[in-house]
Amino acid sequence: MGIGQARYGGFAAPNPLGPAAAACLLAALLAGAGACAPRAAAADLEPENNGVSAGDVQRAIENGKKQLLSNIRTYSSSTQYAGYRLLAILALLNAGAKPDDQTMRTYLQIISADASINDAMRQSYSGCYNAGVYLMIFAAVGDEKYRGKAGDLALKLQRLQAPNGGWGDYSRTQFALLGLKSAEDLGVKVPDDVFTRAKRFLEAGQNADGGWGYKPGVQPSTGSMTAAGITGLCICGARLYRGTSVCGAGSSDVRMARAMDWLGRNFSVVRNPGSGSWNYYYLYALERIGVLMALQRIGGHDWYKEGAEAVVRSQTAPGLWAGDMCATEFSVLFLAKGSQPVAVQKLKYPGDWNPDPYDVKNLVEQTAKDLETPMTFQVVETSAGPEDLAAAPVLYLQGREGFQFTAKFREAVRLFVDQGGFVVASNCCGSGAFDRAFREEMLRIFPDSQFEVLPADHPIYSARHRIVQKEAFMIEGLNAGCRTSVFYAPHDVCCGWGGCEGCKDHGGPRADEGLRLGVNLVAYAVGFQKLRDKLDAVKIAKQPNPDEVGRGALVIGQLFHNGEWNPDPASIPNLARTLREQAGMKAEVAKRRVTLGVDDPGDYPLLYLTGHKRFAFDDRQIEILRKYLDNGGFLLCDPCCGKPEFDASFRELCAKLYHDTKLERLPADHAVFQAPLKLAQVKYKLWAKRMFPDLDDKPYLEGLTRQSRLRVLYSRFNFGCELQGHRCATCIGLEGPSAYAVAVNAVLFALSQ
Repeated sequence: MGIGQARYGGFAAPNPLGPAAAACLLAALLAGAGACAPRAAAADLEPENNGVSAGDVQRAIENGKKQLLSNIRTYSSSTQYAGYRLLAILALLNAGAKPDDQTMRTYLQIISADASINDAMRQSYSGCYNAGVYLMIFAAVGDEKYRGKAGDLALKLQRLQAPNGGWGDYSRTQFALLGLKSAEDLGVKVPDDVFTRAKRFLEAGQNADGGWGYKPGVQPSTGSMTAAGITGLCICGARLYRGTSVCGAGSSDVRMARAMDWLGRNFSVVRNPGSGSWNYYYLYALERIGVLMALQRIGGHDWYKEGAEAVVRSQTAPGLWAGDMCATEFSVLFLAKGSQPVAVQKLKYPGDWNPDPYDVKNLVEQTAKDLETPMTFQVVETSAGPEDLAAAPVLYLQGREGFQFTAKFREAVRLFVDQGGFVVASNCCGSGAFDRAFREEMLRIFPDSQFEVLPADHPIYSARHRIVQKEAFMIEGLNAGCRTSVFYAPHDVCCGWGGCEGCKDHGGPRADEGLRLGVNLVAYAVGFQKLRDKLDAVKIAKQPNPDEVGRGALVIGQLFHNGEWNPDPASIPNLARTLREQAGMKAEVAKRRVTLGVDDPGDYPLLYLTGHKRFAFDDRQIEILRKYLDNGGFLLCDPCCGKPEFDASFRELCAKLYHDTKLERLPADHAVFQAPLKLAQVKYKLWAKRMFPDLDDKPYLEGLTRQSRLRVLYSRFNFGCELQGHRCATCIGLEGPSAYAVAVNAVLFALSQ
């Protein structure tokens, strides 16, 4: 039922609210009591974390670093402890110690001296471990001056490789392969045959139950050795896939699946399954496969969350872990390496989701190197909710076949994007089936948006690297929110990222240029969002279904038009939370799309209008809007990102609404600036000040006033982007707190009219 019963143009028109009626409506919304009491307000979804927090982990790491420095001094007393000293230095580097810090620089000079390396490699047994850790240290430092020493150590490891392809046992084999991978990360070439023989060794030693024991032969499977075997298979598989001419050849591995099944069945973070010792070494191996295989869960367990809780709570003193050899070193490595923030989540959907199994792995490793920012990736499934998707700024998918999402997952993706997330997709081998499926799914999720080829000056072509190859300028974008939110490569780029040379689509860029383009895509997304700690709680503001909101709810009508009418879908739900917290509003706040000429604007005490581009209403729609305003309605408007195209269209609309009334700036003493928040000063974004040099710190609102009543309120300086939660460097708008303050006052003023 609309406010009032007067009809015009086939629609109900609201009658002007007198002071008593306005006070009653506003009081009901703020109080939410009695017969009009609403249902519970839309929940801010926040997964409970009953374990340790990100702060707990960081404190444990910082205390651990102090203990490691003490350990290094102890280990330096004898060459017998050379490997322990190396492990402590590796842990420090992974925990954030800078190679150019005076202390670290001194230690690096000591251990990289030829005499130190020769002593560490004197025995073949410990030499395998030491060489592996040396190479991981050199890779962590990332300085090319270590490439020569890395090459020498890689050759020594190759000479120590036994005829059966291993390095004696599965523990040493793990460290040897980790070292050889690190050597290649530094640019050292290791022959394919080294990895081929190592893979055969690991496969031959796998037990019938899927796990591994310590040595080849009949030995019971343990967690630490099974994790070591999986790590080795993963390294060999990724290395041997490089340069393959068969796209998708590495997408499945039965042996790996059997091993993961064993680990999942026997999962623990408080003991080494199948063994009574070496629990911290096992946790380090568990972290290696969690990161290398991009796993959030193992056997249904959040391996890092559960492991971090166990490790932090097992400290015997600040920064000290005891019970196993090198317990502190392995604990810090687990906490620090496992906590690397996730930049990209690769979507595992039913069907051919992974024909290039190493594309994101290589892309994120390169991005971390280019941006000098620690980051990782993980796999997420279509059973994930919006909170799971929000663990990383980028949701990535690729494939060659058709697919279909569920309605529930589509809603999760929409909420993820509404909250600032990005979707990136690559059409593997230029598949027509994938192309059709992806476009159809995006249309279902974002029905009011459409793909457009991005212009050559779009930031993704210069975010980190300057893209020059013309074939790279084929990325299509979809604006679902206050920025390009979905990026699609209709020509293949994922084969190049993954190292596959068997791609059937030659319309995309070269592999090297495609990798730089991929780095730009991730850099662009990361620029909008701070990477989350793995233990951070995620909040998703869900908008209540307007058809299901309780009695007494405030439902705002948002005007539909042809200029991207809904660029900030989460702005109203986020504003609702602020109205509850700062203005005491008890009622729910929701919005509905309103199409002039189709829907009844008289059902809404407040209409909201925003957008990116130029727009226009026809004469009949303008007449309907005018009568709505004349009969007591209120229109609130701002241009998304402060876009001048939308601003020009809105001013044209105002001129057509009332030929004899101009849009004018409101005086500083206007009631809209007085309550519930005093708006004597506001803060504008840097770009707004740059575009309007004369702008001071006074609030700037314009309005159309007729017969002493403000009917249209316009903020030339955008507030919707801040309500949405977007970080927009070039937005012509208000900074966060000021944006919320203006929006709160505007809504409550509209309701009081």
